[in-house]
Amino acid sequence: MRAWVDRGGTCAVAGIHLCDIPPLVYADELFQETQLRSVNANTRADGEEFLRLAAALAVRPVVTTMPLDRADAALADLAADRQTGAAVLVP
Repeated sequence: MRAWVDRGGTCAVAGIHLCDIPPLVYADELFQETQLRSVNANTRADGEEFLRLAAALAVRPVVTTMPLDRADAALADLAADRQTGAAVLVP
C-alpha cells in the first residue's frame, strides 16, 4: 500500500469484487498517518430506499464553501468544531 498512498493519505477498500487482502506490515503500511477505510457495497435497491427515507424525513445536506486560498481557515474551523456538515474548497 505504501507504494500508492503517501503519508496522510487514505486507502479505501471496496468489497464488491475483492480478492483476499494481503497481510499488512503495520510499521510500513499504516504508520505515518495513513488511514485504511472499508467501503460497504450496497445494492441499487438499498440506494433507492435510502433516498426515499431521506426525502420522507426531509434530510437536507449542510455545505459550506470557502475559497481555496482559505483552506487553512477551513481546516481550523473543522479542528475546532466550528463547521457543521461538509466543507468544500472552491478553486
